[in-house]
Amino acid sequence: MVRRIGLWSLGILGVLGLAGSLGFWMLFPPDVAVPPSSDRMIAGVTIWNPGEPSQPDQTIIVKDGRIAEIRPSRPDDDPPICPGCIVMPGLIDAHVHTPPQAAIGNQRLFSLLYLKYGVTSVRDLGQTDDSIADLQAEIAAGRIAGPRMYRCGPVLDGERPSWPSALRIVDGAQAIGAVKTLKASGASCIKTYTGLPKEAFSAAATEARRQGLPLVGHTPHAVNLRDVSDFEVQHFNGIPYLHKPPPEDADYRSQDVSAMSEVDIAEVIALMKANRISILPTQANQKARLTASDRKRFPPTEGLRHLPSFWEQAWPMIVAHPESAEAVAADLDGIAAEVAFVGKARLAGIDVLAGTDVVMPYVVPGKSLHLQLAMLSQAFGGDEAALAAATKVNGRHVDRGMVGRIAVGNFADLLILRKGSRPHLAAVRDWQFLTVGGRMYPRAQIDAAVESYDQHFRGAYYETVMNGLVSILASGFSREESH
Repeated sequence: MVRRIGLWSLGILGVLGLAGSLGFWMLFPPDVAVPPSSDRMIAGVTIWNPGEPSQPDQTIIVKDGRIAEIRPSRPDDDPPICPGCIVMPGLIDAHVHTPPQAAIGNQRLFSLLYLKYGVTSVRDLGQTDDSIADLQAEIAAGRIAGPRMYRCGPVLDGERPSWPSALRIVDGAQAIGAVKTLKASGASCIKTYTGLPKEAFSAAATEARRQGLPLVGHTPHAVNLRDVSDFEVQHFNGIPYLHKPPPEDADYRSQDVSAMSEVDIAEVIALMKANRISILPTQANQKARLTASDRKRFPPTEGLRHLPSFWEQAWPMIVAHPESAEAVAADLDGIAAEVAFVGKARLAGIDVLAGTDVVMPYVVPGKSLHLQLAMLSQAFGGDEAALAAATKVNGRHVDRGMVGRIAVGNFADLLILRKGSRPHLAAVRDWQFLTVGGRMYPRAQIDAAVESYDQHFRGAYYETVMNGLVSILASGFSREESH
């Protein structure tokens, strides 16, 4: 899989001067009002942590953005903002990538869309450029409306990095230095990539453990899954390759997952359990990518209407999609095999996380997490288990003891659902209030903000300028690929 996010973003920066004379500032979206952070009482609600019994008629006291107290409601409590409603933890997308700064305004747009779809925390697993730390700080300070943000920083890759922003690591000493630098820069995880040498992977794993940072990512081709422990596998990298080498031209192949026998699956799952290996599958990414293969057969989600249309030109420069009928069929078989695998893995006690790989083709921030949850619901046999993956399970890996569960001491990142709602995916999509970072957003405020962004990002000026710039890059990309 060839990823060129950094290349085309640099290209946009190189030609943005073309837009200067037309009013460069007009490309930036309007400000979205961010509520002030304040203490509050959320009274007369039912608390529901997915996978646990609900607690009716409760009051939650929030101070400094954290849950200070949970107790039965009393007559002298503040008037309920939503009497009898259900309060659950906000959703967490544990695998996203943030648009580069050169995709003007899209960092703010993506941040807002996460809130629209009930996502209160995201984890950036491989930055597209150095602006991601600034975005994290701006959201935390309340200057941008968005979810709580965690980040790994640049990925650790090998001699020929797949991402322009990745760190080139060729030995153990470099790996140790990189982990220390990332820890000092505020990274909350370390992500490895496919080309990382075995020695460097081992050194990175040891140093990450020493620094208290979780190790996540692609199982490098030079490393067999047997030699991995305390690791969060992204996608299915390394899973089908216990007894054969991985492909030289891809991270992994769908058909290799489909080809696994029941004996193979049982062996891998036993290994993962013994070595404390979790998995974050991203079938929403694989399914969404098929839109580029056959839009009629695989229509995009309704959330695509919120993204600027230039993305449909940019995505082919980021990653390829299946083109032949045989390739599409192989991907569909692979998706089905992966869904079945994670269902078995969860039954065996392996943590299965929820994430989407945002910025991949047709993966819409927030909306695609609901697509992923629907697929996990199929794998797990119900919505509640899928929602537990996006809350409690993700929380253990993203920021243990702070997010993903309603409990005293945790961040008060909450979704308030309608009274009488059944706790399933449809009810979660219809949240009424959302709190994150001590700030409460009514649904109407987020919907109005998204509507104003629709008008901006789908407006004639933005579309004309940005589509033109990306078209220049796309034509150059096509010529490069043809040689």
